[in-house]
Amino acid sequence: MDRPRFPLGWLVALGAASTLVVAAVLPPVVGGEAGHVLRHAFSVVCHQIPERSPHLAGGPVALCHRCSGVLLGLVAGLAMAPGLGRGALDRVASSAQGRWVALAVVPMALDWALGALGLWANTPLSRSLTGTLFGVVAGAVLAANLLAVRSSSPTLVSDA
Repeated sequence: MDRPRFPLGWLVALGAASTLVVAAVLPPVVGGEAGHVLRHAFSVVCHQIPERSPHLAGGPVALCHRCSGVLLGLVAGLAMAPGLGRGALDRVASSAQGRWVALAVVPMALDWALGALGLWANTPLSRSLTGTLFGVVAGAVLAANLLAVRSSSPTLVSDA
């Protein structure tokens, strides 16, 4: 029986992104110095304003709503991509990927800009959804490239 093959790069990307999700939610759970170190690590990419961050176990996670959405969307885009089928992945890999990513930034940028101008009261939901949309598109584009057939790419055979 011919088993599906998953390129090592895709598996590493999915594992790394999933690990980051876990690391981002750990600070309020583990607390203390370990929680502080994790929050500090994520402070490089996120403002971490507690009022704009999801809370778990009584404290804010290490990412704001928008950054949490981006990271969760990235995992979802990477994870869902193999289910799209070879034809769809090949079309994404050979398309104008920069345009797809740029289009996915637009709702996020509008949500931020309209809020900053006082024309729109963005909410945790709007920040999370626009971040997730961007993350899913970025994850799908990344996965399409990692899953593209390359004879020199190391692959792992699934047990499924």
